[in-house]
Amino acid sequence: MQEQLPLSGWEVRGDLACLLCSRTVASAQGPRARKFQPTSIRVIRPEHASAVQQMRCPYCSGRLWLQDTEEIFVDRRPLSAEELRPRRGRPPKVRPAAPQPAARAS
Repeated sequence: MQEQLPLSGWEVRGDLACLLCSRTVASAQGPRARKFQPTSIRVIRPEHASAVQQMRCPYCSGRLWLQDTEEIFVDRRPLSAEELRPRRGRPPKVRPAAPQPAARAS
């Protein structure tokens, strides 16, 4: 059974580069955790998919390493119909309530 992804949270995205020849062959993204397990890998050239799956460089057979990482916030929650509808015009200005004049005692 496949593990459910959280609807929103912080993830790590980076490039898979070879340790020997320094070529970037793919990019990976996955949840931020102690042990990084990518949820998606995007290969630059489709014919290199089998080598990248084995975490090997398709050019020199060196090991791949995750570099140039960045932390991103992802939100996979479904949007409602209200959120999908375009907003038109400028929102109305909210004016503060006018102070009431004090009643004078005569």
